[in-house]
Amino acid sequence: MQNPEAAFRTDRDMNRSRSRVIAPFVVPLPLPTVLLVLLGLSYCALGLIGHDPWKTEDAIGIGIMHGMFSADSLDAWLFPHLAGELYLEDGPLFYALAAACAKLFSFLLAPHDGARLASAICILATLWFARATGRELFGMETEQRDVSRIEGDGAALILIGTLGLFVHAHEVLAENGALAGIAMAWFGLARFRTSALRAGLWFGTGVAIALWSKGPVVLISILAAALTAPALGPAWRTRDYLRFLAIGGFILLTASLAWFAVLRTHGAEFPEHWWTGQAHVFSAPSWKRALDQLQLLSWATWPAWPLAAWALRERRHRLHNNAILLLCVAVAASLITFAFTRTVNEVYIMPMMLPLAMAAGAGVPALRRGAANAMAWFGGMTFTVAAGLVWLGWFAMMSGVPAQIALNFSKLEPGHIPQFSAVSFAIALALTACWLLLLLRSERSLHRSTAFWAGGVTLAWGLVMTLWLPWIDYGKTYKPVAASLAAAIKKTAPATSCIDSHGLGEAQRAAFDYHSGIVTRRLEIHARSSCPLLLVQASTGQGSGSDRLEPGWRRVWEGNRPRDRERFRLYVRD
Repeated sequence: MQNPEAAFRTDRDMNRSRSRVIAPFVVPLPLPTVLLVLLGLSYCALGLIGHDPWKTEDAIGIGIMHGMFSADSLDAWLFPHLAGELYLEDGPLFYALAAACAKLFSFLLAPHDGARLASAICILATLWFARATGRELFGMETEQRDVSRIEGDGAALILIGTLGLFVHAHEVLAENGALAGIAMAWFGLARFRTSALRAGLWFGTGVAIALWSKGPVVLISILAAALTAPALGPAWRTRDYLRFLAIGGFILLTASLAWFAVLRTHGAEFPEHWWTGQAHVFSAPSWKRALDQLQLLSWATWPAWPLAAWALRERRHRLHNNAILLLCVAVAASLITFAFTRTVNEVYIMPMMLPLAMAAGAGVPALRRGAANAMAWFGGMTFTVAAGLVWLGWFAMMSGVPAQIALNFSKLEPGHIPQFSAVSFAIALALTACWLLLLLRSERSLHRSTAFWAGGVTLAWGLVMTLWLPWIDYGKTYKPVAASLAAAIKKTAPATSCIDSHGLGEAQRAAFDYHSGIVTRRLEIHARSSCPLLLVQASTGQGSGSDRLEPGWRRVWEGNRPRDRERFRLYVRD
C-alpha cells in the first residue's frame, strides 16, 4: 500500500507543474513559513484592540491588571487583586505582563487594549513552541525531517483552528500565560536528546511560568507525560532523559521556593489562601456535569479530536516508543482533571488543546484523500457562508437594506448608530481577498483541510472583529452603566466612598472598578451592612422585594446595558 505522505508529495509535484501553466500564482501547501507566520500574526492581532472589557474572563482579567497598573506598591504586583479583594484562582505573572504591556503602550493604546497585547505575545509563543515541538517529537521517530516539519506545521494550524480557543486567545486571561509556559515545557521535553541541560532549562522554566500564571492545576497534563514517559518505551529510558528530568525539576523547585519565599515575606497568609483557592476549582463529578462536559469537548476541541483519533488509529500497531502515546497520556490526564472541575467552561480544557493539536498534526499526513477533501470542502463552505453572512449583516446595518436584517440588528442593540470605518473596511476586504486566494488558488493537497480550517477561523473572527465590532461593543460594554452609577453616587452621597454590594458578579465588580473606580464591600463576605450606600445586582422582572433588603433603604438609581437582563440598583440608607 502506498504511503499517504508519498502519494501527497507526488500529487503536489504534479499539481505544481500544472499550476505554472494554468495559473500565474498558486498558494503552496503546506504553507511556507512566511505565510504561516502571517496567518498566526493575523489570528493573534485581530480583535485585540478597539473595544471595552467584556464579561466574563476579559473583564475579570482587565480588572486584575488594573489593580497592578494603578498601584504604586510591589505587593499589588505580587498578589492578584480584583476590585480591592484578593483573587485566589490565578497567579500574578500573566497579569503583571499585561500591566507592563499596558504601561509600555499607554502613549498609544488604552490600558485594556495594551493589556491584551500580553495575550497576543503568549499565543504567538504557544504557536511557535507547538510547531517546534511537533517537529522534534515526530522527528524522533524518523529521519525524514520533511515529514516532521509537516506534522509540526499541522499542529500550529490545528491550534489556530480550534473552536474553543480563538475567543479566549484574545482575552486578558491567565490561561494564555499558562498555555505559553506549557508549550515551552513541551518543547523542552521534545529536545532532551539534543541537550539535556538546555532541554531541562526550557522545561523547568516553562512549568514555572505556567505555575506562576495560573496555578498547579494546569501542570497536571505535562507532568503526567514527563513522569510516565520512561514506561512508554526505551527512547525515554536513558541517562539523558534522567538528567533532563533532574535539571527541569531543580529549576522548577528552586523557582517555586523563591517565589513562595517572596510571597511569604510580603503576605504571610497568601500562599495558604492561594492553595485553598486552587482547590476550590474541584468537586466530585456527576452524570449531569459529565454530559455537559462531553458536549463542550465535542465542539471546543474541533477539529483536533477527530484528527488526533485518526493519528492514534493509524499508529495503533506501533505505539511502543511512539510520541503519539506520550501526547495521549497528557490528553488523558487533562480529561480526568476536567471531569473533577466544578464549572463546565472551555478555559479548563485549554491545557488539553496543546497536546491534542500536536497529536492531530501527526494525523494530517496519514489522512485518506476522501477524508481530507471532505474536511477541506466542509471548512471552505462553512467559512465562506459565514463570511457572506457577516458582510450581509454589515451592509444591512450601514444601508438599511435588506430592511428586515437591519431591523433585527437594531432590535438586538437598540440605540446603536452605525458608523463607517475605512480602516475596518479595508482590513475586512483584505481578509476576504486572502481567503478567496487560498480557496481558489491553493494546491490540491491533503493539507488543504487544515489550511482551510485555520484560514477560515481567522477570516470569520477577523470579519466579526472589524465589521461588527462597534455593534457588539455597544451591547457588551459596562462603561455607560458605570458612568451613570458614578454620577448617581456623586449626587446622592458625594462625601462617602463606602458602598456595600449584594449579588454583584466578579466581571461587574471589575468593570465598575476599571471604568469609574467604584469598589464595593461585598455583603457575601461581610455579614452586616455598615455603609450608607448599597448596590444590588438583580435580573429583569425582579422587583425591589427580590433584593431582600432590610427596612430603611431607599432606591435612588437603576441602570442596565441595552437589552440586558442584568439590573443594577443603588440604595441609600434613610
